[in-house]
Order: sequence, then structure tokens, then C-alpha cells
Amino acid sequence: MASVESDVTIKAPNHHVLLSPVREVNDEIRADRQLRLDVVGQGRLMEIDPDSSLERVEEFYREAMAQRSGRTLFTCRGRDCGRSNVWANRIFHQATLYGRDEDQSYAAYSYRDDDGQLQLVLLYSITRGNQRDYVWLEELAVQDESEVANLSPDAGRILGPLQVAWSGSVTYRFDWDAETREELVGWAGNPGATVMIVSHVVLGMNETVKEALERSAKVADTMQALLEKLGIPREQQLLINAGPAQSAIQSARSAGNRLEIVVIKDVASAGG
Repeated sequence: MASVESDVTIKAPNHHVLLSPVREVNDEIRADRQLRLDVVGQGRLMEIDPDSSLERVEEFYREAMAQRSGRTLFTCRGRDCGRSNVWANRIFHQATLYGRDEDQSYAAYSYRDDDGQLQLVLLYSITRGNQRDYVWLEELAVQDESEVANLSPDAGRILGPLQVAWSGSVTYRFDWDAETREELVGWAGNPGATVMIVSHVVLGMNETVKEALERSAKVADTMQALLEKLGIPREQQLLINAGPAQSAIQSARSAGNRLEIVVIKDVASAGG
């Protein structure tokens, strides 16, 4: 659902990785949390097909990171990221990425590959003035972990999110496989872990907000009962009923009816 505009090899002993909003002061890039890392990898500029969307791209990578037991290091959206001009021209050196500040987003993830090597995924997206969507993706293998142990997914307390789409009205069907369920049960097995369930629904054309919230709560309650059957007690679960709130502020390309499940480890079991 995308076409590759350019593809570059990245091999640098001091590659710039941003983990906080960025700003430019006296022609210098400033950020509260930024690193210079020895990495080898690839950068790719992609134009997203009109039939897809940036929301679907972001959801794809969130799910991919969850499947790899990855960790979300930093995310931002809109003006909270800083100026698009700085990200496009000073950080990624891709003029195509320049757009309105409110139409940008950025995410940084870490995970370990099958060989145990620390990998970083940096994802910057923008909708340009011509309404075309672009993504800059960096996939980086960290060569020296001695000074970046805090980036490891092993150090993270937050696992997920798992995105579970659902359908139905009286009874509900959840779109997730046995492997995902087993992974969630494994996460929940951490001592003192909290399983957060965030329930989202798309507001119906003739539906009130109250009715949407009630429908959202019923779906979440069904999921909670299912998790109990999987061995996750309800007292370990925490429900957040978002209802139509997020869909109401998204475009028609909203991610739809879904549950987002996140496991948060206890401080002690996360290693501080």
C-alpha cells in the first residue's frame, strides 16, 4: 500500500536519534532527549497509496512491534513534535517530508531480533499540502549497546499495545489469533502486572454518545470475561471506556471498532 521514493543505506558511528520533541535554537537542533548511536541499517521514503492512510501505517507498526515484544520509546503528534521543517530538513534530510506542523507524527520503537541484537525503528509521517501522505522509516541495528541499555525492550515496563478489532452487536467476535492470546497471557504473568483494556467504537449515524459508550462498555466487559477464562483475573484488569472519543477526532479513515490492550509491569519486576 505504498511506493518507495528513495532507499538509502545508513552506516554511521554517531547517527542522530531523537526521543523527545525537537526545536531549533541559533541554528542548532535541541531536544531534551537525543542520542548519537553507532548503527547500521536502512532509511526509506515512501508515498502512501490513496486507498490506505497514515493511521493504517501507524497501526501496522504498532502491531509489528507488539508481535516482537517491542517497546515504545517515544511518540508525538502535531505541534507537540516541534517544527516539521526541522524534522524534514535538519534531521532526516528529506525535503519531501516538509508539511504543516499539525499534520506530522513521529514514533520510536526498540525490539530484539532473533539473534538478540537491539533494533530501533523510527517512523516519521506527514500529510503534505497536496494531501499526499509520506512516511520516512529508519530500521537500525545498534552496534554498541554499552551506553544505551535504557533503550532495550527488556527495560521497558509497557508491553503492547495489542490492537484487537471486533464486530457484532449482541454477541461479539474478536479478530485475534491464538499466538496473540498466548503472548498476552505471558505478559500478564509478570508479578504485579496490570492489564489495561481501552475500548473504542465508531459513533453510529443515529446513535447518541451515551448509547455508543454503553456499547463500548459491553464489548469491553465481554473481553474482560474472556481474559478471565484465559487465566487473567478481573482484579488484574483495568478498563478505560474511550467510546467514540478518538474516532470523533479522526478522519473517515479511523481505525474503527477496536480494543487496545496494554500490559504495564510492576516497578519491581521491571527492574526499576
